[in-house]
Amino acid sequence: MNIKRFPIILIVLSIALTIAIPVNAGAPEALAWLRTQQNPDGGFGSPESTVGTTADTVLAIVAGGEDPATWDKDGNTPLSYLAANGTAAAASAGSAAKVILALVAAGKDPRTFSGVDLVYALEQQLGDDGKFGGEAETLAGHCLAIMALKSVSRPIPPAAVDWLKARQIEDGTWSWNGDTTPGSGDNNSAAYAVMALIAAGEPADGEVIAKTIAHFHAQQNADGGFPYINPSEWGTDTDSNSTAVVIQALIAAGEDPQGTAWTKDGNTPISALLALQNASGAFAWQAATPDDNFLSTIQAVPAIAGKAFPFVVTTVSDEPAVLPTTGGVLFIPASAVVVTGLALLGVGWTLRRSSK
Repeated sequence: MNIKRFPIILIVLSIALTIAIPVNAGAPEALAWLRTQQNPDGGFGSPESTVGTTADTVLAIVAGGEDPATWDKDGNTPLSYLAANGTAAAASAGSAAKVILALVAAGKDPRTFSGVDLVYALEQQLGDDGKFGGEAETLAGHCLAIMALKSVSRPIPPAAVDWLKARQIEDGTWSWNGDTTPGSGDNNSAAYAVMALIAAGEPADGEVIAKTIAHFHAQQNADGGFPYINPSEWGTDTDSNSTAVVIQALIAAGEDPQGTAWTKDGNTPISALLALQNASGAFAWQAATPDDNFLSTIQAVPAIAGKAFPFVVTTVSDEPAVLPTTGGVLFIPASAVVVTGLALLGVGWTLRRSSK
């Protein structure tokens, strides 16, 4: 070995070790902090639990390697909260999609778990224009709907994909409400769109995704992270929410968020995100606002765990649980639950007697 090159090799090795942060670094501490935020009803949200926030938290729990069924608070868990609030979950395409993604990640069947067939409820919210949820639904909600259908191996309507692709702005972004006016896009909406399109089978090296990846390269800050959008009259500092969801989009597109292509001044998106984790385990939104931030924390965990949505895919029945007679939300009759419970009780009694 050329002894003069040895210091250079050490420097290169040092940089490599700095960049190669272990997957899931910081997740256990984040989950420990999230446990302190759980409400007595088992759910999450402030001042009261909501299905959307609870579903997001379940996704973080599973991504971080824990079982939400073990997160017991006063006899309630996040899953029991979702089970009790199936009707609220079905109220919009975005909330139904979030809960579907969360239940699948937790190993539950979203057709039957909450007493409401959430898959059917979601599929019924596809509009004639190809958008899920109508005018009131955000672009992120539409994207989540596509990812939720992927998670249960249901057909993704081509019209839904076409609607999303048609909303891409020339700079490679999407806007939060689907507006296509130049300059109205943001990195967060673009990241959700990338994950949804990849889930729908759009090639990562195709023109649509490649344009957004190029945009992300131009948006990356010197600290390795991403702002909501640059330029912006509200500032362009790295924030944890934008950085986390862009990391997920990069992973979905087959990019390495710790690779050399995404390293700036020795910083990567992962190191930038971890730099915003507080001693409590929670994540701050920005360095200039260092307070513990709940939303930042639940969005950061899947990213540092290296998981894009949907990170679990299963199959469900092709047919709805029970067709409604007048339309609307598809409920699973209580009588069916009772009969099933009695049948299982009978089987258990028979097995108990036969074992004696």
